[in-house]
Amino acid sequence: MKIRLNFDGGAFGLPNEAAKCIKSATREDMAALLSIASAGGDADVEAAAACAGITRLQFDAAVAFWRGAGVLCVTSDADTAVAKDEKPKALKPSARTPELSGDEVEAMITESPERRSLLYECQQTMGHIFNNAESAVILSMREYLGLEDEYILLLLAHVKRRGKKSVKYAEKMAYTLYERGVDTTEALEEYLSWLESSSELEGRFRALCGMGTRQFTQKERDFFERWVREFGCGYDMLESAYSATVDAIGKFSMAYMNKVLESWHEKGEKASSASSASSGRDTSQSSTGSFDTDDFFRLAVKRGLGG
Repeated sequence: MKIRLNFDGGAFGLPNEAAKCIKSATREDMAALLSIASAGGDADVEAAAACAGITRLQFDAAVAFWRGAGVLCVTSDADTAVAKDEKPKALKPSARTPELSGDEVEAMITESPERRSLLYECQQTMGHIFNNAESAVILSMREYLGLEDEYILLLLAHVKRRGKKSVKYAEKMAYTLYERGVDTTEALEEYLSWLESSSELEGRFRALCGMGTRQFTQKERDFFERWVREFGCGYDMLESAYSATVDAIGKFSMAYMNKVLESWHEKGEKASSASSASSGRDTSQSSTGSFDTDDFFRLAVKRGLGG
């Protein structure tokens, strides 16, 4: 069966961003959005609410939801003349933070007991009462990213265990994980389990590189997680790549080390063979052979990195 839209009576458009939020939107949210869209961008609040068949409070809550998702732009009458010809800037999900007023937050949680319950549980987890900005962050993770309530509570619990008391820290982590595809409770449980199991490996690697107590930058953490999770590197492999990096450029660089490990991964290198090569042990030469395995290894690495 094929289904097509009938445009004989006219048509109106919706931003593509709206499709990403359908699973999180309530019936009232969808009704309000369709009503606003059908008005051609100049919707009168009272008329749009009546057209949607919902109350003004439900309409305001829906506007707050779509505004937080980046689908709607709300301007005052004084701004209308200026904003009329301006197009909203396209922001990355990680850069889009909803600007919800206290009234908008209250309208959203009044309309949905589930939202109110989530905020209560989040406050219990973090151990303090949220201000409006913190409440907006939680609602953004739930409504814009479509994260499950269990996901948000699990993430906050993890953040609290790490000694972090900032909801903004949890938000930043949520957006980063979302962009990596860790967007379900099951995926988050798996990721946090991996974090715990890899803590010892991270400590050994940090000691190897002389980082001391300095925390990874986000880029460095991305490198490390890629090496361990995607490439399956153990400590021996990391140590070998570290040695290869220092030998090749005279200093440690995670960016260069990443290229080394990428090259090995593409060629199917195993930790044992890489370790053997970087340590200078020649496992392939005959008893009469004589060549410098360190030089051979460095040339091989450079050749694999395109010179």
